[in-house]
Amino acid sequence: MQAIIYKYGKITLSIIFGMIVFWFWEFHYPCYLSYQEQFQMFLIDKSYFLERIVVPGGLVNYLSEFLTQFYYIPWMGACILSLIYVFIQRVIWILAKHEGVTNAYYPLSFIPILIVWFYMGDENAMLSYVIALLTTLTTAWWASSIKKRWIKLLFYVISIPCLFWLIGAEVSLFVGYIIISTVKNGKSKFNAVGYSIGIIIFYLACVLCASTFLQYPFFRIFGGIGYYRFPAVIPVMQIIIMIVFSIYPFLLSMLPMISKRKTIKIVSEIAIIVIGGFFFVKSGFDELKYELIDYDYLVRHEQWQKIIEKAEKKQASTPMGVACVNLALAMQNQLSDHMFEFYQNGAEGLLPPFQRDFTSLLPTSEAFYRLGMINTAQRYMFEAQEAIPNFNKSGRCTKRIAETNMINGQYRVAAKYLRMLQKTLFYKDWADNAMTYLNSENKINSHPEWGRLRQFRYTKDFLFSDTELDQMLGILFVRNHNNKMAFEYLIAYELLQRDIQKFVTYYPLGKYANFDHIPRSYQEMLVYMWTQNHPNFDGMPWSIDEQIMQNITEFARLYTTNPKDPTLKLGAFGNTYWSYLLVKKNDK
Repeated sequence: MQAIIYKYGKITLSIIFGMIVFWFWEFHYPCYLSYQEQFQMFLIDKSYFLERIVVPGGLVNYLSEFLTQFYYIPWMGACILSLIYVFIQRVIWILAKHEGVTNAYYPLSFIPILIVWFYMGDENAMLSYVIALLTTLTTAWWASSIKKRWIKLLFYVISIPCLFWLIGAEVSLFVGYIIISTVKNGKSKFNAVGYSIGIIIFYLACVLCASTFLQYPFFRIFGGIGYYRFPAVIPVMQIIIMIVFSIYPFLLSMLPMISKRKTIKIVSEIAIIVIGGFFFVKSGFDELKYELIDYDYLVRHEQWQKIIEKAEKKQASTPMGVACVNLALAMQNQLSDHMFEFYQNGAEGLLPPFQRDFTSLLPTSEAFYRLGMINTAQRYMFEAQEAIPNFNKSGRCTKRIAETNMINGQYRVAAKYLRMLQKTLFYKDWADNAMTYLNSENKINSHPEWGRLRQFRYTKDFLFSDTELDQMLGILFVRNHNNKMAFEYLIAYELLQRDIQKFVTYYPLGKYANFDHIPRSYQEMLVYMWTQNHPNFDGMPWSIDEQIMQNITEFARLYTTNPKDPTLKLGAFGNTYWSYLLVKKNDK
């Protein structure tokens, strides 16, 4: 039985590890997969391939983008990452075995890939780095199997420049492995050192030769092109990982042989790696950052109820997160009744002001799009796409830009974007269908979404102003009273601004919005206004819920007695507009 465990235990551990990796990405971080996929647009096109292959690391960048496009379907992305992680772990073990490491240390071969997993928590770390890592390790495995010295030297001379051009600076790991292997296993240390110096000079010569005819700074060529989303940044972890992987098989070979209590020691290794690995990997995923990425993912896939449920478990606290929650409430017809049950940080949490980045603009663009502010939605999507640091195009952004141009009747512009999408794998069918709408007014007008938004959009030009959103929302609603969302955002804007006078001005327009009741937040504002000038509720002209009248009486009593009473902010009254208006007005 023990022999069977040792024979099949290693591959069983690797399979279990692969299943854990799949479970992690598929069920806990599908937002990461969507995030990576939406900031590229892999084109099945000859010129696209040639554009990638003409720089060092171009092939690995091309392959990583090819694989990343499958992240569009989360389970496929999880499978890809699972296979890559397992392959890296297995190759590390093969290299360690070549150095004479005993099977008892097999669990330790998972440590390097856990470091990679931790690094992948950085949402700007590209898959190309991991693919290059796997390619380099595989090449080292190939080199370790060559016995004749002159053939191995010839292999190095050929593989180093080829690898450098195909996978980029990750070849440094291979060079490091060669040097350590030569020094460790060479019969003459003096010859080994000279041999190693020659390899280093040869590698540096390859890099310098490439830098003479490439329009890239030397540090980018030497640090890697395409490994990180921000071209001018070379993360420290990227360098650490290359060092760790180049020396790790040799470190394992220095461990003592285990002759007693092998099973207990192996189980202890597994337990330590599982527990330590869990906390280590988890620490690589910034909670707040991934909260926002997840909100954007849910907005992209129109999972409005899940956004609300997410906010109920943990309140959103950033303008982008709050904007996603408010959009979800609006799409579920709950904004006017329930918005103050969630954290609000002013009008910037309704429609956040323009930011020069490529992430926060996306959910804001979605809100403008669904309101019918088509030009603004298009501008935000276009700016988001152009702000992608590595100059990639975005399938998600391109699709929305095509839609907005179709709604606006700009068919030639829309056709340009649709033809690009027709060269993709997962957007092609949508683009083919959208092509049939070009120059067909009746067909677009009958489309359930485009036709409705075409009726909502503005018909007259004016200058967009972040400080006059209420006026723009008012124009939108007056133009089409069926645009109930525009009215709700208009009133929500005034409530969030604590502008009672403008609320009084715009509230009467609600008679055209076809509410079946006065929404809760409106009632709370109305009854507050009434109590400022009347001693009781007699003669009040609105149909206010009896419970709301009782609540404001108790709220007023507590507020006049002790304005800092925690009940007013976090307790029974914390989800009322009165709390937002009076108690939370100094919150940041």
